[in-house]
Amino acid sequence: MAPKKKMNTWRKTLGGSLGGLCEALLLHPLDTIKTRLQLQYKGGSTQYKGIVDCGRQIITKEGLPAMYKGLSPFVIHLMTKYIMRFFINFRIREALADANGETTLLQNIFAGMTAGTLEALVIVTPFEVVKTRLQAQKGAIIGEGKSALKFRGPIHVLMHVLKKEGPKGLWRGCSPTVFRQASNQACMFSTYAFIREKILGNPKDLGVVPTAATALLAATVGPLFNCPADVIKTRLMNQSLSMADPVYGLKYKGFADAYFKIWKEEGYLAMYKGIGPRLARLAPGQAITWIIVEKFSTFCNSRGWLN
Repeated sequence: MAPKKKMNTWRKTLGGSLGGLCEALLLHPLDTIKTRLQLQYKGGSTQYKGIVDCGRQIITKEGLPAMYKGLSPFVIHLMTKYIMRFFINFRIREALADANGETTLLQNIFAGMTAGTLEALVIVTPFEVVKTRLQAQKGAIIGEGKSALKFRGPIHVLMHVLKKEGPKGLWRGCSPTVFRQASNQACMFSTYAFIREKILGNPKDLGVVPTAATALLAATVGPLFNCPADVIKTRLMNQSLSMADPVYGLKYKGFADAYFKIWKEEGYLAMYKGIGPRLARLAPGQAITWIIVEKFSTFCNSRGWLN
């Protein structure tokens, strides 16, 4: 019996990590804009009229560096998340694959969903709590050693949350984050694999243009489906105990409570706030990541590494 064909899990894992670094450095400003737009709500701040206006106001009032608020936790978050995401996804697919190394659509969905669930629980939720608190701050550094901002950086946010809210404060919004990540990765990995294998014929070395086009399509499916969970996640993560009403407590009590309150108070379209910058960051981000994954694999092929 012939040995089962391997999927070169480590190649894709290392390539995904490098792709995450490039994605973070190039596209973080769009994530900041997305977060600001999602935090607008009826009765609260509604100062931004759209993606361009939000970016313009942030740069004008807070300076260009404000577009990179939360960058350091974002870089660490993406790189560690992609290491876990690619390793788990391709390790599961390798275990489920037939003798030719091929997997079914349902197996790919299962592998992506499992990877997304684990990354949400272990990495994404606490990192995004820190990132969201930093991105939500409005203002800029006003002098040497002085700041109009509540938080000086990611470590300050982390210590503040642990002190004021306890460890569970780092997992605010965990439920919608798990749903978002699980559905994102189920859609992305299965769509990418389907297009690469069934439509493009699973070439050994996939070119830059088909890789980018495939990744752009694969990365669009999940966000269109789960944007409401992303909005709810952002609202829940931005809540701190200091924001709680003395009588009624925090505005949103959980996933379901936030869903119905946003729908009732702001209309269902509010569930898609930030979809523009989210797609503008995620789709090109996945294109960048997959190009690096594919080219890193080609590079390893040419040198016989990680076979």
